[in-house]
Amino acid sequence: MGHSAGAVHVAGYVSHPEFYKAKGGGVAGAIMLSGIYDLTATTARRSRTRLFRRQRLTLRRTISLQGLLTTKIPLMVAAAELDPPGFVKQFDLLKEAACKRASGCAHAMLLPQHNHMSEVYSINTADDRLTNEILDFVKTAK
Repeated sequence: MGHSAGAVHVAGYVSHPEFYKAKGGGVAGAIMLSGIYDLTATTARRSRTRLFRRQRLTLRRTISLQGLLTTKIPLMVAAAELDPPGFVKQFDLLKEAACKRASGCAHAMLLPQHNHMSEVYSINTADDRLTNEILDFVKTAK
């Protein structure tokens, strides 16, 4: 599964506590890279259609920006500077809205000089900018 699809599944789970099998979802935090969190808010229709052709109806029911904003689970959200515009818009949407949560802002990062794929490929390389942010999030849960 690509990292966008992974972010979608993580966001879907975190945003719907009715699916939790353990208290608090059974997770200490959620990290989402270059995801789509609100299917109605992006103009990247072609990308959205390709990514979610088979799952579109299911995702409308399971992905919820509102659910992400009410969760108590710490969130880390990242996107790449050179992501397609729809992904950057989704990042901005979640980042800005999350700051209005009772639990505070999400740990957010726009990774400079990276594209939609190189972002995740940078993990475990000499380019440790994303890795350092992930480690900070894991250590602090903020």
